[in-house]
Amino acid sequence: MKLLKKFLLLALVYLIGCGGCSVHQSNVNETIGIGQTHQGGIIFYLYKDGDIGYIEGEQHGLIAAPSDQSKSAIWGWNDTKISTADGIIVGTGLKNTLDIIAGCSEAGIAAALCHRLFLEGYDDWFLPSKNELNLMYRNIGKGDSLGLGNIGGFVNGNYWSSTQYNDYDAWEQNFGYGYQTSINKYGTKYVRAIRAF
Repeated sequence: MKLLKKFLLLALVYLIGCGGCSVHQSNVNETIGIGQTHQGGIIFYLYKDGDIGYIEGEQHGLIAAPSDQSKSAIWGWNDTKISTADGIIVGTGLKNTLDIIAGCSEAGIAAALCHRLFLEGYDDWFLPSKNELNLMYRNIGKGDSLGLGNIGGFVNGNYWSSTQYNDYDAWEQNFGYGYQTSINKYGTKYVRAIRAF
C-alpha cells in the first residue's frame, strides 16, 4: 500500500511538473489487444486486477516503442545505489526511471534515453521494470508465449530493465534465450522504452 501511494504521488508530481506534456486517454469503448499497434507503439500487456494502474471496466496496459532506443547504453554509475529504483513488479518502471534520473544525471544512460523520448506524439516513455521487461520478451518478443512471434523486432541481445540489484549491478534480460541476470551498471546494453496507456 505504501508503494502504491508513493507511486501515485510521484506520478502526480511528474504530471503537474510536466507542463506541456502530452496526455492521451485511451478510448474505453475501443477493443484492443496484445500485439496491436496503439498510441505510439505495440501493446505488450493489458493490466489485470491487482496491477498498479488497473481500473475496473477500462482497458489499460503497457506499450513498447516499435524499435530500440540504443544498442549500447549504460544503466548508470556503477558505484551509486539509487535507493528507490528497485521496483520489480508491473507498474514500477516509471517510478524506477524517475528515481534513476534524479540520482544519476548522465544524459546517455538508459533511463534518460527513454524519459527524453518523443515518439508518435507521446513523451511519457520510461525504462521497463524487471517484470515489465520479461512481459515484453514473452508476449511480443522471442519468448513467443502468445504465438505472435517476435513482432517487437527484438535482437538476440541483452536489454536493460530499470530495476537496480545493488550499488554496482542492475537487472538485464537476454532476448535470445529469455534469462534475466544482474550485471554491472556500466556495461552497455540495448534499450527499449515503454509507456503506459
